[in-house]
Formats: sequence, structure tokens, C-alpha cells
Amino acid sequence: MSLTIEEINKMLDLRSDTSTLPTENMWKAMSEAVLGDGGRVDLTGRGEDPTVYELERLAADMLGKEDAMYVATGSLANHTALLAVTDRGDKVLVEKSAHIYINEKFDFMSKFSGLVPVFYHLDSDYQISAKEIEYLIQDNDIKVMCLENTHNYSGGTCLTPSCTKEICDLAHLKGIHVHLDGARIFNSAVAQNVDVKELVEPVDSLMFCLSKGLCAPVGSMLVGSSAFIEKARSVGKMMGTPMRQAGVIAAAGIVGLKENVSRLAEDHMKAKRLGQLLAGIDNAIMDPKADQTDFVYINVTPTGLTAQQITDGLREKGLLVAKMTDESIRLAVHKDITMEDVEKAAEIVIHYFASLK
Repeated sequence: MSLTIEEINKMLDLRSDTSTLPTENMWKAMSEAVLGDGGRVDLTGRGEDPTVYELERLAADMLGKEDAMYVATGSLANHTALLAVTDRGDKVLVEKSAHIYINEKFDFMSKFSGLVPVFYHLDSDYQISAKEIEYLIQDNDIKVMCLENTHNYSGGTCLTPSCTKEICDLAHLKGIHVHLDGARIFNSAVAQNVDVKELVEPVDSLMFCLSKGLCAPVGSMLVGSSAFIEKARSVGKMMGTPMRQAGVIAAAGIVGLKENVSRLAEDHMKAKRLGQLLAGIDNAIMDPKADQTDFVYINVTPTGLTAQQITDGLREKGLLVAKMTDESIRLAVHKDITMEDVEKAAEIVIHYFASLK
């Protein structure tokens, strides 16, 4: 059953942190942004919008990289990155449940990019085995390795700086480009209490979202070396990445980076509280090691129902959650979910699961 926008707005919505609304300072910055024609580019492919340029410089500096490129979506940033460093038929080392493989698909479809996936796995602590990577890169002609931090389908879990460095070092010994899907990389940095530069220093390129927990209404950044971004701009032009007066939305991204990174700790605290409240449900499975950032995942297998059935049932009770796999649902918190909302959501979930026994 589909819902109207009006019906959705009346419900408690914990489907995703993409539901965040801009802050007051973002609205103000957007209304006052200095604009230019971002679609009119110079020889480097950079547009003429000064606010977009400011955002790109800020993003590069914060991540400790040489340059950055502003695009409309995280998926578009990932596609552009892979197209910039691969040819059709190249092999890409990717985790089987990675968002870039499960959701974005384009790069691994034969009628589009035609890249060939070679799968690695996460261990029980949601880290990557150096031994497995070493084996895979010895026996395959890998062009690119994809990482994800935080890892969406593993409950928003974090790759550690040491794991990231060890894996990147192995890849670089074979001349493999490492691309990081870092949609929520600042969540990972805040959760681990490390400088985001330390987390991403070993990777060659990365994407991160300005929306989601950082609260900008739209936009993602592709970050890397000057040479990589120059190539990405060239590829991006064919993909349709240039925008005209995009400073009007880039202004919100600047505010997000300057003001909303440390605030992510509040989201983690709310998610932790939600996990604690739901931990007593005895006809569901929750992995306490996955309780790291802004997500709470519930494996619903013990109920005998599918995740879609559970999602539908909770919707009837006034709570929107995300079906992630046939066995799991996700509850996401963000700036606009209050602690009172967390308590209410927990009450709905607890009572609903109790009714299934």
C-alpha cells in the first residue's frame, strides 16, 4: 500500500537520515549565496560558481586531499569515480553487501560500465581480512578496490584507521586504486573519535554526502588528488554532473561541514538509546557490535515473518522503518528525531513484536 506525502508526514519516520531538513543557518546561507554559472567551465573543467568553489576547497582541506568536486548525489560521485579509473571489463574488488554494488548497480551492469566484481568479506568485527585481500589481489588482475565506511548493510559499522591503512597498503603494492564510499565518513570519524583525515589518508579517492547527518538538502563531494579530480571532471561532464547556479545549495553544504560534524555525536547517542530500549525483544536478533553510529538494525527471522511484512506491520502502527534485506530492518535517527521520538518508536516496536508471539 502506497502512502501520500501528507500521510507520510504524519507518521514517525525512522527510515533514513536522508530525511534531515536544513538548519536555520543553512536557509540563511542559501538565501544569501553568491552565484555563478557552474556549467560554464574552464580548461580544468571547474565551473564559475564561487560558492561551489568555496565548498570544494573546504571539503578538500577537511579531508586532507588536493581537490574536490561537487555533484548532486553520492551515487553519481561513485559512478564518476569508477569511470575515471576503469575501462569496461576491469575487475573491481568489492564487498558483496556494499551499497555501491547492491544499490547503485550501474557500474557492474554489462549494458553500462561492465565492471566485473571480485568479492571480499567483512569479518565478525566488521573489518576486512588482510589475508583474504592479499590472496585476492594475487590471483586476480584487480583495477580498483572499493571500501565503505560506515558500512550501511552492516548497521552503520566503522572501518578502523588501522584496518583501512593495512588494506590500502596491500592494494597500493599492486598498483590498485582504492576508492572509498564514505557517504557517512564523518559519522565514522566522530564515533571513533579520530580526525577524519586519518581515516581517509590511505585511500586514493572518496565520496561523502553533505545530506544525511550533515543536514544539507542535497549534494555530495568527490575528493582526491588534483589529477584524479581533473579526470573526474572530464568524465563527469559526459555524465551530466555540471550544474548552473548550484551555489544556492552548495551554501548549505558549507554550513554542514562547518557546523554539523560534531553534532553527529547526538545522533549516535540517540541510536544507542534506541538500541538499549529494543535489546529486550526476544523474538528478534540484534548485534551489539553493530551499535556504533546512527542506525539500529533488527534481524526479524525469529518472528517467522519477512522484513517486508514487519515493515508493513510497523507502518500500520504509525512507524516508518526501512526494509534492508529479506531478514532485516533498519531504524535511523538524525537531527530531526528527538529523544521523545526515540522513546515512542521503541514503544511501538516493542509492542508490535510482542503481538507476534
